[in-house]
Amino acid sequence: MYAPPTWFAVLPDTDDAVPAARLLTAAAGRVVPHASGRPWIVGTWGPGEAALVIAGPSRLALIGRSTAGAAVLETALAGGLDRIAERTRALSGCFHLIAAVDGRVWARGSASGVRRLFHTDIRGVRVLADRTDALASPGAPVDPGALALRLAVPAPGEGLEQAAPLRGVDAVPADHAAVLGTDGSLRLSRWWEAPRPTLSPEAGVPAVAEALEEAVLARTRAAGTVGCDLSGGWDSTSLSLLAARSAERLVTYRWDSSDPANDDAAWADRARALLPEAVHRVVPADEIPRWFARIDAPSPALDEPLPCIRVRERTLHSARDLASHGTRLHMNGQGGDELFAGNSIHLHALAAQAPFTALGRAWAYRALLRWPVWATARALADRRGHARALRRAAGALDAPAVTPRTPFFDWVFPARLPPWATPDAHEEVAGRMRAAAASAAPSAHTRAQHVKVQTVRSSGCTIRLVDQLYRSAGVELATPYLDDTVMDAVLSIDGTRLCDPYRYKPLLAEAMRGVLPEELLQRRTKGEFSGDAFTGLNEHRSALLALTEDMRLERLGLVDSRALRAAITGPHTASSGLAAIEATLGAENWLRRTHRPQAPASPPFPPRSRIGEAT
Repeated sequence: MYAPPTWFAVLPDTDDAVPAARLLTAAAGRVVPHASGRPWIVGTWGPGEAALVIAGPSRLALIGRSTAGAAVLETALAGGLDRIAERTRALSGCFHLIAAVDGRVWARGSASGVRRLFHTDIRGVRVLADRTDALASPGAPVDPGALALRLAVPAPGEGLEQAAPLRGVDAVPADHAAVLGTDGSLRLSRWWEAPRPTLSPEAGVPAVAEALEEAVLARTRAAGTVGCDLSGGWDSTSLSLLAARSAERLVTYRWDSSDPANDDAAWADRARALLPEAVHRVVPADEIPRWFARIDAPSPALDEPLPCIRVRERTLHSARDLASHGTRLHMNGQGGDELFAGNSIHLHALAAQAPFTALGRAWAYRALLRWPVWATARALADRRGHARALRRAAGALDAPAVTPRTPFFDWVFPARLPPWATPDAHEEVAGRMRAAAASAAPSAHTRAQHVKVQTVRSSGCTIRLVDQLYRSAGVELATPYLDDTVMDAVLSIDGTRLCDPYRYKPLLAEAMRGVLPEELLQRRTKGEFSGDAFTGLNEHRSALLALTEDMRLERLGLVDSRALRAAITGPHTASSGLAAIEATLGAENWLRRTHRPQAPASPPFPPRSRIGEAT
């Protein structure tokens, strides 16, 4: 049995919104009114997930997790809507903010993409929600172009990964807030910009350490049992050790790899020894679903395709296991690689500032990663702007995949479409990338910063869906590294000082010094899961092939199923080649659950009778 989805919708303060309110409140477990008495926020969310402050006719709701108390929220609200973005920028945690002042509504998610907003027209007014399926009728038509984008590996980024897959539902960009007027109209207002990278690593480390500690505290302060991955890597180990300081009860969790060459287990054993008061759950490899298990079975109610569908069953199994141990909130280390690894990207800026230093470090990277000499020189010398890079990427969707042996310092993800993508799919993706090039602006001040922001957002959009899986088992998923304040602290640091080929995640190592003991900081390896991938593929190949029969994606003109079947049954020399297969089958699985014949408008979820206030 799956738990019903958590969701909310936001309505403008106008009589014209009454029909939309009636439709949405029929499915809501909670209703929070405007000062006028009209419905403002309706939906269903978990205990302790929402805070509400009221100051006369003005009100501010925080839905999510934060260390901010009522006094802080009241102060933020006192400045009115014109200053609310500035006054709430430094709040720790991960959450949605919704304010109502003088009949206007202001709402935002997180800059990381973990918390998102969508909008659509319902009975003549614009309505916001945190899920696309809260705004769309069952059977609403899908957007083939948005689905074509989801075939690309890696995701194209540049905001394109945020495109809603249902027609008529639009995404609010992660760095923008939505403002609902008293007439039911909507406008977008930018609330987040990347900080300038002006701090030295030495000056910025304390802020990174504080941001991470606050991010964890935002999850443990509600007390009760908190779970945390403990894989043996720096990211999850840091979170577990931080959580142990403030959690009432900590349950650590890891599943063993089927690959005996993966040394995560040895490092996880060392980390567990540092947490004698915690409950430690270690699941043997033969007791947890393999990768690609039941990939042809329907997923719980997800509002978008799941790109990491290979581990869906393993994720659901883990969430149910955690729930059985009393865990209602679980943390993982997603975002640690996105923020702290891959520092060679800073070589491009270093080459402009200190050419000889950059050449020395580039030579070291070249020796370690086998970069070709001339390709490295051309990449370092390239000074083309963001728009040209995006247009160039639109024309390279069929190019060979970028590997660690390719020096990459560009603005734009090297997105590639698989050979089973049709010409129509290519044109959809390339067309949207070219259109974005005409108006898109960089997300940050430097190439390296921009790439990190885009990588974080791509990860955030995926984690949002993984959280939906966890919630279907009654557990909330938290990713402290993807909190906006953590991202801001990292982006504030001059990364050219971090591109050292001989140091692994140097910024995280310094920020966690005193939390991670020296013996764990000596690790120089990283768990690799090709063995799990190929074992799962061989065991569940028939389930993958089942999804290639009568494909909805093929009906939409996006995929050649014969070419996809050939790829599934053919030889694979690296597990990275499975990513495109997984992305395609994730989209197909979602379509099979979602794309039904057109039906009359009805509430998005089964009706609930309980009406309550925010808690």
